[in-house]
Amino acid sequence: MTEIGSRSRALVAVLRPLIIALGVVLGLEILARAVVRSFEIKHQEKRITVTGSTTRRIRSDLIVWHAHLRAQNADLTAAYKKIAADVPVVLEFIRARGMAEPQITVSAASITEVHPRNAEGMVQDEVVAAYGAQQDIVVESSDIAKVESISREATQLLDRGVYIQSDAPLYVYTKLGPLKLQMLAEASKDARLRAEQIARNTGSHLGALITARMGVLQVNPKFSTEVSGEGNNDKSTLEKDAFAVVTASFEIR
Repeated sequence: MTEIGSRSRALVAVLRPLIIALGVVLGLEILARAVVRSFEIKHQEKRITVTGSTTRRIRSDLIVWHAHLRAQNADLTAAYKKIAADVPVVLEFIRARGMAEPQITVSAASITEVHPRNAEGMVQDEVVAAYGAQQDIVVESSDIAKVESISREATQLLDRGVYIQSDAPLYVYTKLGPLKLQMLAEASKDARLRAEQIARNTGSHLGALITARMGVLQVNPKFSTEVSGEGNNDKSTLEKDAFAVVTASFEIR
């Protein structure tokens, strides 16, 4: 028994420093985690993140109108000659209403084959029933009222034997680059005002800007609030609403 007791005491003497060391290590690890967590919490509390926004009504400064001339004939040459004769008529019509040459673009003529269908409704590729000719005319101008009038009156050419299809005009705002910078400043100012209000309500003081991120610019028909991840750029209406958002983080003290 004496020999066993001596061995037990010797084993305890050997293990005791190891147990103490292990306890110290575990205690330091717990303390380190607590310090890191405390540091994170303290620093999280020194930041406030808000969203600022701004909306501006804008008016398009460019109008784009597309007209499509078409002719069809069983003879290829006849189809091409008809479209070639119609183009000068349309150009004269456009120039007479105040458009200059630099504002008018005429595309090259294109020819397509028209294939009939059999009794079962299948297209007969081996048979050409007629040839279709098409030529497009595009008008671009800052004189929006004039081009709108041309787009409405173009159907008068049907009475002259010109087969013309008039698209709805496209309304373009050409200063989106500068506008985006201006709205970034306005949305950032709005974000700071919101952050200052929150800081005052919590008894804190707002510090310097840490980060700011602007969302994509949304340009919608007026009164529309549609949002797209890629950003909207409406061309269907003369007047539009531009909407910008900025997410900003500030220091608080």
